[in-house]
Amino acid sequence: MRASESTMALGRLPAHQTPAPLTSGGRGSEAVPAVTATDSRLLLSSIVHDFNNLLTPIVTILEELQARHVGTSRQLKKIDGAIYCAFCAKVLARQLLDFVNPRPVSLEPVQIRQLLEPLETALVSTLSPDIRLKLDIAEELPPAFIDRQLVERALLNLVLNARDAMPEGGDLTITAALEFPPASHPGGPERMIRLSVADCGLGMDDQTLKMAGQPNFSTRTNGTGLGLATVKQLMESLGGGLSITSAPRRGTTIDLWMPALLAGFAD
Repeated sequence: MRASESTMALGRLPAHQTPAPLTSGGRGSEAVPAVTATDSRLLLSSIVHDFNNLLTPIVTILEELQARHVGTSRQLKKIDGAIYCAFCAKVLARQLLDFVNPRPVSLEPVQIRQLLEPLETALVSTLSPDIRLKLDIAEELPPAFIDRQLVERALLNLVLNARDAMPEGGDLTITAALEFPPASHPGGPERMIRLSVADCGLGMDDQTLKMAGQPNFSTRTNGTGLGLATVKQLMESLGGGLSITSAPRRGTTIDLWMPALLAGFAD
C-alpha cells in the first residue's frame, strides 16, 4: 500500500488540501455535513483493511524467525506467542470487516485435499512447537459444495481454540471423510463431508459441552465467546452444521458437516 493511500485511509488530508473550518463565521457558517452511518462504516472498513495489511508482514517476519530458530528457548517461546496473537488479530479484523461489509456466500465445488494441504503450513505456524498437526483425508472424497474462504476461516478459528485447550502439547488431527450426519441435523439422511478438528487437550464436562457454541459463552477467562458460535453460524449458512464431542482430560472433537456433490460419485 502506498503511503498516500494509508494517509487517506486514516482520515487525514493531503498537504495540498485545507480542512473545512469547524467554527462559524464567513464561509465557515455553512453547516458541516454530519457523518452518516454509511460514512462511519466505510471509515471503519478502511481502517480494518489497513490494520490487516500491517499485520501481514509482521506475521511473515515472525514465521521466518520461527523457522530459523533464531534466539534462545525463551525468545522462541515469545516469537511463538507473538505469532499466535497476530493470527488472533487477523481473525478479529476479518470479523470486523464482515460486520461492516458482509460478503455474500459464494458456493463452489471444492476438493477437501486441495483446501487442506495449502493451509497446512499456515495452520502449523499458529501452533506451539509441542503441538503436532496431522492430516487424515479419506481417498476419493467427492467435492464439498462450500464457500472456500468461510471454511478456511472456520478451520483457523478451531485450530486456535485447540491450541488453547492443549497447554501441555500433543496431537491435533484434522480428518475429512464422507459420512452420515447426526440424527439431529435437519438436512436428512444424505451423506455429507465431515471435516473434524480433534485435540487431546483439557476437554469439557457435560455442563460446559451444553453451553459450547452459544454466543457470549467461553471457557477462557479472556474469551469473547464468539469464535465457536461464529463457526456454527458459518456452517449453517452453507447448509451444513456443527457437532461437538468432548470429555474432561480426553480432548475435544469438533465436526464440521458440509454438503457434498454426490452426483456421479461412486463408493
